[in-house]
Amino acid sequence: MEGLARHINQSIAGGTVDGLSASVVEGELRLSYERPASLSATVANTIEVASVASGLASLGFELGTYSGFVDGQKSVADLEWGLSQYSSDAGAAAVTIEVAQGANSGDFIVSLTTVVNTADMLSYVDIYSELMGEFDTSGADLRVDQVGSALVFTSTLLGTKHNNADSDSSVVTLTMTGTPGDVAYLSNKLGISEGTAKGSGDSNFKMFVVDNTPQFQLGADQGQSMNVAVGNMSAEALGVANIDLTNVKNAQGALAKINKAIDKVSAERSKMGSFQNRLEFAINNLRNTHSNLVSSESRIRDADIAMEMIEFTRNQIISQSGTAMLAQANMVPQGVLQLLK
Repeated sequence: MEGLARHINQSIAGGTVDGLSASVVEGELRLSYERPASLSATVANTIEVASVASGLASLGFELGTYSGFVDGQKSVADLEWGLSQYSSDAGAAAVTIEVAQGANSGDFIVSLTTVVNTADMLSYVDIYSELMGEFDTSGADLRVDQVGSALVFTSTLLGTKHNNADSDSSVVTLTMTGTPGDVAYLSNKLGISEGTAKGSGDSNFKMFVVDNTPQFQLGADQGQSMNVAVGNMSAEALGVANIDLTNVKNAQGALAKINKAIDKVSAERSKMGSFQNRLEFAINNLRNTHSNLVSSESRIRDADIAMEMIEFTRNQIISQSGTAMLAQANMVPQGVLQLLK
């Protein structure tokens, strides 16, 4: 992006558009225009993108008139990380960056250039391909990875080999070769320095086993579930991937392996049959429950409201009549007691 901005500014400098400049703002290419004092105040302080050629379209600019500045919309699909080889120093030359592990190493060359209108980006993909090829050729146990906008060099050796002094040590050494000025410029630009980094590998590993077996919820309560686990039935797991039948002895051993594999497959099929029976029982039970719920809902939903209200009123009248008769019966003894008095 910086290289594009420099190229555009150089093209503008040789033209007749005063006040126009290019820059990179938050990863986007920006064209800004500020009306020079030499121009009349009637001249609009705007930028007009009147035609979009193929090259301009790839920069992300769209047709229109913009006030003050316009940003090109960066295409994420075309995004590529790289290292700029541009230097403002007139005497800039090539700098070789070497990454070594003992006597084994790989290097890439940064050819610094002062020419503005040339493609000065060294792609990380090219750096990665070149270094990994040289690591393979030299036998270096090193790898290079891109982490954001940075390159990371890592030794692939494990354990405590970083304490060794031989060529198999996991020590990583970075060396920059070139003129002192170019080396200092590139070191400052990349934020790196020559030196040796010692690894801290460990031969002990931690493995986390995750239970990813299918689980079926068979009931409405907690714990009413069933895990279905299927063993590895590949030829390698059964031990019959590579059997030798070239002689009688090996053929006898192969028969034993095949019989053992058949027993293992039969046991697994039996287990799968039990899973199937449990699931079929659960399905039938759920079907019966669903049928009963639907039947109960149907009885409630399909009730004759008028008939039910008549029956409810009748029962209410009978209940109230019984209560009244009971009250009358309780008053008879009271009357007899009044007569006796």
